[in-house]
Amino acid sequence: MLHVGGAELAAVPAHYLHSSGNFHLYDPEARLLFSGDVGAALLPATSGLFVTDFDSHIRHAEGFHRRWMGSNEAKLAWCEHVSALQIELLCPQHGAIYRGKDVARFIQWFAELEVGKLRSAA
Repeated sequence: MLHVGGAELAAVPAHYLHSSGNFHLYDPEARLLFSGDVGAALLPATSGLFVTDFDSHIRHAEGFHRRWMGSNEAKLAWCEHVSALQIELLCPQHGAIYRGKDVARFIQWFAELEVGKLRSAA
């Protein structure tokens, strides 16, 4: 645990999920995970602060995650680790915040997504 001000935060390994030495921060009291680029989405300017329609939202995250998340093994390790945490808000640095049931939906979606491989042009 890290002590920042009066808060205790946990550093969550997220290595190779966009960068090799990546960590995310988890606040167990607020049940909030600052997830860096994991969960990020390239959204239209009219989007709100929170994900309100997961199925419509996730298409804005797919290409980014396929291209910039470097390892399926690292991704699965992260999904396993964060699935054990009590997360109410998953807060990526780009795009909308996942909350409630959409947190688990995102983790499941991400676990099943093939990442780290560039497709050749056909």
